[in-house]
Amino acid sequence: MHTPEPKTFLFLGILLALALLSLFISSEGQGDKDDGWRKALSMAYYLEDAELRSTGPDGKEVFRILARNAAQEPDELGIKLTEVNMIYGPPTALPWDLKADRGYIPEDASVIELHENVVAVSASIDKPTTVIRTQRLDINPATREATTEARVKLDFDGRVINAKGMEANFETNDLKLLSNVSGKFLP
Repeated sequence: MHTPEPKTFLFLGILLALALLSLFISSEGQGDKDDGWRKALSMAYYLEDAELRSTGPDGKEVFRILARNAAQEPDELGIKLTEVNMIYGPPTALPWDLKADRGYIPEDASVIELHENVVAVSASIDKPTTVIRTQRLDINPATREATTEARVKLDFDGRVINAKGMEANFETNDLKLLSNVSGKFLP
């Protein structure tokens, strides 16, 4: 049997040490990347054609939100929505169909924010259609109130009213225009 030379043992020892050092360094750096990636992945959500529903104490649907996309970023607990359609049907009032380019629901869901090209339509067989247009509308699901400080255009029964700011109650169908109110009434 032939015994390897000491140089060969030294060379194999150095190779083994380098391999172990390389493995240690790569696993150390990779662990940080994986942990960060896993944390980001575990807290980020993205849905296409999302549907969110809310029900009242009686179990009946109060509103439904349809969105082309719903996303929750890793560093944010709220939900961002795009191409939003909200169908709001309070139990004792007229149903409202709301559309907006974007929306946002914060972590506590205390308000549903609709942004850009917001259009709210309420229609009934026995009542004239009401259309509200604005750039922002905040809806409080608990109180069923909608508010905005932005410009508002209200169109109902052949009448057009412009104003700055609005408060509305979807349950009672009360609407209050806040300032700079001007309108056009056709006979």
